[in-house]
Amino acid sequence: MAFHEWTPLDLSFITDGWAGHLSYLLLVLSMLMRRMLWLRLLVIASALAGIAFDHFWLSNPVGVFWQSLLVLVNVGELLILWRNDRRAVFSPEEEEFRTRLLPGLSPGQARRFLDRGRWEDLPPGTVLTRQGACPDFLTYLARGDVTVEVGGRAIRTVSGGHFIGEMSLMGDDMASATTVVSSPARAWRIERPKLLRLRETNHAAMGVVEAGIARDMRAKLMFQNAGDGRD
Repeated sequence: MAFHEWTPLDLSFITDGWAGHLSYLLLVLSMLMRRMLWLRLLVIASALAGIAFDHFWLSNPVGVFWQSLLVLVNVGELLILWRNDRRAVFSPEEEEFRTRLLPGLSPGQARRFLDRGRWEDLPPGTVLTRQGACPDFLTYLARGDVTVEVGGRAIRTVSGGHFIGEMSLMGDDMASATTVVSSPARAWRIERPKLLRLRETNHAAMGVVEAGIARDMRAKLMFQNAGDGRD
């Protein structure tokens, strides 16, 4: 078996084209970012490396123009993000929700996500999900208690600080239990169609939301497995 021998063309591909390689590497890394800030910063860095490659190595004015336009667009988007973050204001219950379950969203993104839903005061007896039916809402319980029933039998209680109906909503499945408010509750609720639209139109933000839901599900399962009667 003969081993490949490096030729001058191979070496020039590595050494002379390092800025081009860096540009594409940064672009690939940007696609792995969940935070929009880091995504745009890496795209800007990728475009700057591309500008250097097109100008100094290729003498390509067309590439320089389009890479420069990419930098300007992303700088503009970062300024919009900064402005939205500066303007975002949260109530104490919203700040607790954001900090606890949506830490990956910037203040501006969290504000827009919360504005898609609404806060409600729920009296005892309010049914949040019905066993065997698809929930109409994803509910975040800020205060109060919810009884979880399976087959008409109460099996546990969920207290404030958790999502209700997340498993069936995120999995496009039917609710495995009926949940009923058992004490005066304060909750934030978002309709199912709005959540599905967010999944289709804003993958980065929805990825952060789903990560928060997954953490909440793990926390509830840990309490349940430990034999704690209240989640």
